[in-house]
Amino acid sequence: MAVRKLNLEQFLDFLKKQQGGQTAQQFASRIGVSPQYLSDVYNGRRPPGESITSALKVAKEVVYTVATPSKTSPSRAVTKAGEEK
Repeated sequence: MAVRKLNLEQFLDFLKKQQGGQTAQQFASRIGVSPQYLSDVYNGRRPPGESITSALKVAKEVVYTVATPSKTSPSRAVTKAGEEK
């Protein structure tokens, strides 16, 4: 079995293909999540969780990328109000 790694956009495309001709409400019911949760995932308000990935038999792998300031780009401090210090 081939393993494909998908970014979030690719996973959402995969999810929509799995939905096929079903309404979002029918698809949500089939995979055991609420229609609101599915809508939140589709619209980027919530990440796809274990309930979705396990229903579709997909392994979820989280990768964190840490950006470090370059020597040519000084770091900036920003206040809670969004103003630079």
